[in-house]
Amino acid sequence: MTPSDFSNNAAVDAPRAPPSTVASRSLLRERAARKEAETLLEQKSRELYDINQNLRRLNTHIEESEARYRTLVELIPDAIWIHTDGRIVFMNPAALHLFGARAGDELLGTAAIDRVPPESRAQMAEGTYHDIAAAQLMPRSALQVLRCDGEPVDVEYFGCRIWFNNADSVMSVAHDVTERRLHEKAIEHQATHDQLTGLPNRALFLDRLAHAIPRAERRKERIAVVFLDLDKFKQVNDTLGHAIGDELLRTVADTLRHCVRDFDTVARLGGDEFVLLLDSPLGDTTPGMIAERIGARLARPVMLAGQEHVITGSMGLSLFPDDGNDPENLLRQADIAMYRAKEAGRNGFQFFTQEMQSRLDARVTLERGLLRALERDEFVLHYQPQVDLASGRIVGLEALLRWQSPELGLVPPMQFIPVAEESNLITAIGTWVLDKACATLRAWRDAGLPVVPVAVNVAASQFAHQDLEATLRGVLEKHGVDPALIEFELTESLSMEDPEASIAMMHRLKAIGIAMAIDDFGTGYSNLSYLKRFPVDKLKIDQSFTRGLVNDAEDRSIVTAVIRLAHSLGLRTIAEGVETEGQLRLLAAQGCDEIQGYYFSRPLPEAGIVAMLRDGVTMTLDVLR
Repeated sequence: MTPSDFSNNAAVDAPRAPPSTVASRSLLRERAARKEAETLLEQKSRELYDINQNLRRLNTHIEESEARYRTLVELIPDAIWIHTDGRIVFMNPAALHLFGARAGDELLGTAAIDRVPPESRAQMAEGTYHDIAAAQLMPRSALQVLRCDGEPVDVEYFGCRIWFNNADSVMSVAHDVTERRLHEKAIEHQATHDQLTGLPNRALFLDRLAHAIPRAERRKERIAVVFLDLDKFKQVNDTLGHAIGDELLRTVADTLRHCVRDFDTVARLGGDEFVLLLDSPLGDTTPGMIAERIGARLARPVMLAGQEHVITGSMGLSLFPDDGNDPENLLRQADIAMYRAKEAGRNGFQFFTQEMQSRLDARVTLERGLLRALERDEFVLHYQPQVDLASGRIVGLEALLRWQSPELGLVPPMQFIPVAEESNLITAIGTWVLDKACATLRAWRDAGLPVVPVAVNVAASQFAHQDLEATLRGVLEKHGVDPALIEFELTESLSMEDPEASIAMMHRLKAIGIAMAIDDFGTGYSNLSYLKRFPVDKLKIDQSFTRGLVNDAEDRSIVTAVIRLAHSLGLRTIAEGVETEGQLRLLAAQGCDEIQGYYFSRPLPEAGIVAMLRDGVTMTLDVLR
């Protein structure tokens, strides 16, 4: 047997594996498959467990979210209600409170549209069922809803489409803005009404007038504007106090309300100024009749501080369409007419006329000219001699202001002084007069002329000014003038406006060394108990009494009484406006100390008075012998 035979036989004759070995291998494979299946099962079990846990966490999260949402809906201050097919199916506590529901289910099942006032239902229905049905969010809007008792409530509202209880529904959200609206209305009222009287203010009045004009124009009717200013209201404030003054203003406001119709407007512009809009139709009642009614009602006595007082008013009226169609102009024209009523004596009324406008335009031109006059040095002083009746010599001069305007010529003081006082220019002008008079006195003294005291008129506002004393000292020092050469002429009414303050100021001026005279004495209402305390040197008899001295017994008696009163108080007297020999004789006979007037000399420019002083001109007294 060859080796190859041995090999083949070996392969053929090799022994087979025993059955136990095959079974063992099969078992191993089975065990491996089972283990793999168990591993896979365990893996899937774990995955199922994780999914289950995630589902549980998700459900918990959903439940927590729903709880939070439910809590939010329950606790939110905004009212929330849900309606399905137009019927309310849910309301949170805020909604129940908003609608005033007594029980939680009182409104459930009712029509949501019934919670809206009838006039707003069409708008609400369109917004709710049209816009929201199209899956649009209803925009926020101002709305009113109805409480169960029928009372409307102002809310800010919006709605949106939601899925609720397996149904297409609408959620409405509303925020109660009643307090905010009340606050806004209060602010608006404050902006358009006077806080003291509750009347409309200027802005609201002009707004109503602006609406009334086109309405009256369409109807071919008239309307009237009445501007009312109380007479002497300042005296009430000064004597009784501002609290009583406020009480008076409220009383006047009530009086005016009762003088007009419900659709007319009564407004307060400020201070003691009121304005009325007499709206169309005026019918048979004319604006003049209403003004007369107002005047009669105001004139009835009113109780103030426990005493009866009579308050009057001056009124100006403008008319549409007669006087124009612009609200501001109609108000201004009524104001102009009111000032004309005051000039005419107060306690009355005037209708606006173009002549008034022309006068106002002239006054405005005058005021503008006065402003430039100080800057351009257009003022000049004329001087009128004051003559001693015992010697005939010139013992003083009154400095009289004149305005030499390049545009208007020589303007009389009676024309521009009132304008200067009203425009608060009089203090600056008075300071100029004082400075000019002192400069002139210094120049005359340096020229060797025999100087005499110069009297300077002092306006009320200038006298009350805190700087008067300092101004006087400064001017005297600036020009080196003896204070004895300056005399202040104070009007009787000026010194009586605040007697105690006037007395204190007079003593301070007297301490400086100047003399003082009460001008226009007898034309005011002086209290003699104060007069004896005034540290003045002279009483000046007003020319209105001098003018009637010869022919009027009453004027003669007044002049005599003033002279005797002055002498009993140790004061000198001077009569102004002396023009005739008869006046001069009577004054001398009654013991008057000095005179000034055309009888001796009219006011002269500086050159003329310098000539008189240089030449020693005197008044002959032969007619008195």
